[in-house]
Amino acid sequence: MIIRIKKMHIENFKKFNVCDIEFVNVTKVLGQNAVGKTSIVDAFMWCLFDKNSHGDTKFQIRPLDFNGNQIDHVEIKVIVTLEVDGRVITLQKLQKQNWVKKRGTLTETLQGNVNSFEVDGIPKKEKDYKDFISGIVGEELFKLITNPMEFVNRKWQEQRKELMKLAPGIGNEDIIATNPNVLQELALALSLHSPEDLQTKAKKALSEYKKQQTEIPARIDEVRKSMTDIDVAELELQRNVLKEQIAEVEKSEEDMTVQYEKYQKETDDLMDMKFKLSDMERNANEENNTAKRKYEEQIADFDTDISSFKRKVEVYQQNITDANGTISAYEKKRQDLLNDWKEENAKTYVDTLQFDENSLNCPMCGQSYPNDKIEQIKADFEQKKIDIKAKWEKDHNDTLERIVADGNRYKTLIEQMQDKLKDAKAKLAMEQDNLQSVEVEKKKIEDVLASLPDKIDISDAEEYKKIVSQIEEKEKVLKTANSGAEMRQQLRVKKNGLKEELLIVEKQIASADNSAKEERIEELQQEMRNIADKVSEQEKMLYLLEEFTKAKMTMVSKIVNEKFGIVNWKLFDKQVNGAIVECCECTIDGIGINKDLNNGHRIVAGLDIINTLSKLYDVTAPIFIDNAEAVNDFNIPKMDAQMILLSVSDDKELKIESED
Repeated sequence: MIIRIKKMHIENFKKFNVCDIEFVNVTKVLGQNAVGKTSIVDAFMWCLFDKNSHGDTKFQIRPLDFNGNQIDHVEIKVIVTLEVDGRVITLQKLQKQNWVKKRGTLTETLQGNVNSFEVDGIPKKEKDYKDFISGIVGEELFKLITNPMEFVNRKWQEQRKELMKLAPGIGNEDIIATNPNVLQELALALSLHSPEDLQTKAKKALSEYKKQQTEIPARIDEVRKSMTDIDVAELELQRNVLKEQIAEVEKSEEDMTVQYEKYQKETDDLMDMKFKLSDMERNANEENNTAKRKYEEQIADFDTDISSFKRKVEVYQQNITDANGTISAYEKKRQDLLNDWKEENAKTYVDTLQFDENSLNCPMCGQSYPNDKIEQIKADFEQKKIDIKAKWEKDHNDTLERIVADGNRYKTLIEQMQDKLKDAKAKLAMEQDNLQSVEVEKKKIEDVLASLPDKIDISDAEEYKKIVSQIEEKEKVLKTANSGAEMRQQLRVKKNGLKEELLIVEKQIASADNSAKEERIEELQQEMRNIADKVSEQEKMLYLLEEFTKAKMTMVSKIVNEKFGIVNWKLFDKQVNGAIVECCECTIDGIGINKDLNNGHRIVAGLDIINTLSKLYDVTAPIFIDNAEAVNDFNIPKMDAQMILLSVSDDKELKIESED
């Protein structure tokens, strides 16, 4: 895609009143500082992306007067005519101020700005306008290929990410192929994991294995120190004595267990008899409890009905109160209207109009009018009196009729409300009857419930008395019997003490056997040899990964730098510890452009970068070169793109020169 600027029209943008510029292949914009060179770029970027040349969205675009104050009530317009692959496109952006006169004020206040957009003379919504421009070229790409300083001023991480697009499709197999004798061992591992993951995994494993290497010698020394010389025969004699004592205690425990089981059987029999007695009492009271539950449920249902009826009574009582209040209010309104009618009806017409004798004389000369005119003036006066009286009578009658109509309306409303009152009273009486009826029925059930005994007494039953007697006998026997629990607890404590002594002796016997400890030392030494092998494996993996990174670094750097004519990129750096880390530094003849190179070299480097990026994205756009006086025709690389050179000169006014 080839994008070119054909012309620009600027109105009231910053310092420009009206400015028209025709652009050719190379257009020079000359002038002293602050005459408006950068404003041309700002106007162009504002029209396309609503930003200035520095990427700012908030900047002063409205012109200023001699005192530095903003000039209002003027429209700001920028029209850019582009040629995109031979198609001519006209873009227009217009900004107006939104002045609003608030209600009750005489002055207007500024309520912000309103932008409008056109494409080829067709009005567009802002979103459609932006989408149209994005369809030609994205804002970020446009900045990269139109401003030589844009790319080199970005963070190195962003630069590197963009440069890596110049070396796509480099696979692990390609890198291994550069040194197969060394790197082929990585093929399988790299098919499963990334180099970064493999390096992280190897470093973690190596750290763990080296930690184990430092710990094992101390563990071996600890085992060696635990090897002792003990009289095993004496310890075995102690063990046998303790085992015999434990056997005697366990025999005594068996005897006590038989006694305990007999005692426990008597206790279980006693509990069975008490359970049987409880079952008899429960069965005897089951019918009584069932009747109680039935009556309690009926009372609960009555309570629900009573609550419902009470709510209805309260509603109808409130309706009656409201209706009485409304009727009283309406009757007061009727009485007020009656008073108004009496007051209005008592009124009589009073003629207050007096004839002015001076009206019969000419106001200019003072002489009397002719008789016919005098007669006409008197006739007009009499007619006026008649008209005034007729109007008064009409207004008087209309007022009386209105009052009567309002009185009849309120009478109707009172009659309607009295009907509602009557209905509410009837419903209230019905619900009160229902409430009273339910309360009576509830009282009957409560009386029946109260008559039921709390508990049925079966103590006089023969079977009941028999079981009670058996329980008393059994309790007397158990009271004097011995369960053997105390003796069993004493035997248990004694046996546990003997077992603890036996455990100590057996541990001493086991510790006297050094063969197990010698085997443990051999195991630890073998483990140390195994870990040493694993350390070597991980160190080899890290070495191979470092060689892989070096090979990748060399390949990527070569591919990327082959695409540039002037600049060279340092994409990897070797640290003091030998580690390879990513970086991104642009150089010319080995000198970093952000260090010791002048502005002219930095512009040349930026142009070289634009050439490469334009080829990468297959887009050529106009290049705006600020401070172009720092470069000349000899050091500017060959460019396919249109160039606008903004140069400082002695010209006090903006000067445009064209070069084809």
